Amino acid sequence: MTLNIAPDCRHYLGDRPCPVGNSCRCRHYAPMGFRVLIIKIGALGDVVRTAALLPTLKRTWPVSHVTWLTSEAGVRILARHPQIDRLLPFDASGTAAVLAQSFDLVISLDKDAGPAGLCRLVRSADKRGITLSEWGTVVPANRECEGYFALGLDNHAKFVQNTRSYPQLIHEALGLEYRGEPYRLQVDPSWAERAERIFQRRPGADGPVIGLNTGAGPNFARKTLSPARWVELARALTARGYAPALLGGPGEIETNAWILEQLGPEVLDTGCRNREDLFAALIDRCDLVITGDSLGLHVAVARGVPTAALFGPTCPQEIELYGLGRKLVSPCACGPCYRRECAREPHCMDAIPLETILEAVETICPTERTAAIPTQPARRVTPTGTS
Repeated sequence: MTLNIAPDCRHYLGDRPCPVGNSCRCRHYAPMGFRVLIIKIGALGDVVRTAALLPTLKRTWPVSHVTWLTSEAGVRILARHPQIDRLLPFDASGTAAVLAQSFDLVISLDKDAGPAGLCRLVRSADKRGITLSEWGTVVPANRECEGYFALGLDNHAKFVQNTRSYPQLIHEALGLEYRGEPYRLQVDPSWAERAERIFQRRPGADGPVIGLNTGAGPNFARKTLSPARWVELARALTARGYAPALLGGPGEIETNAWILEQLGPEVLDTGCRNREDLFAALIDRCDLVITGDSLGLHVAVARGVPTAALFGPTCPQEIELYGLGRKLVSPCACGPCYRRECAREPHCMDAIPLETILEAVETICPTERTAAIPTQPARRVTPTGTS
């Protein structure tokens, strides 16, 4: 018996009937075309903003098939993206799956031995980004990546000399043309419904919802306001007719609990144990998000939600807001620094004047109470093909 199958068709599944036809080589046959593997696993905020590559890849190779290998959390947050053809977790199963295949292009962007080593091993004549040397150290895989790689080795170049955003940097590192297309995420309708039910519990004002994202990740110190500063900000927003909503992840359970004790019914608690896809839906429900340089910032950008983005220890020039929001940079001369520990008090993020944050919110998202002079609110962008 000779099987009539087309394993190179983008509709072919192999373990069950094809969703568009009962036999291969039918009128729905669609070859995968140019096959791309993206290896990008952590941190999750970087995974989200690396999605800026997807419009470029599909523009450069219109008939293409993109496989993305990422963390389990990355799989959840990137699910439903229309420009990703196959999502695989970075585990034994996902690694075996990519090692058994051949790709026309491999993109690797993690400076960790595991992902970089996989880039070295996978079959492809064209590898770009970060790979592993024979000595087990990470090195650039292509000439164009050398400048991007060097930024991680030279603080002066990264903090002072560089003026390019992360999307622009990775495009240049991969030898791709960047046209400024924003990166996007999709929100599953079921998670959007759950987020809506949570926001129906909101107390107080019926004004614009301002998400207060206290999360900052564990890698660098001082990427967010102090808890006392968040309390001060929430009260000032409520007094101006806004409806604050507290956002965070598992790392913010204690911090957000303390903030809620101080504020009581003045703020909506959205919880700190939400899945990544529900977290994206919660941010999507906000009219504006105040956040440090974190996953919450990148999700807001990816969903077209205006942001007041706060910067102290990290580089504001690397963040692209695509015209939606404002960057508020600490006046402290010691930043950016990317320190893992900092004992300075008050620290750089709390040095951003409260009035500066409030003025940005009122400009981007005015209420009847704040708009003495009519101001055009920031345009909310709805990602194509989303709910």
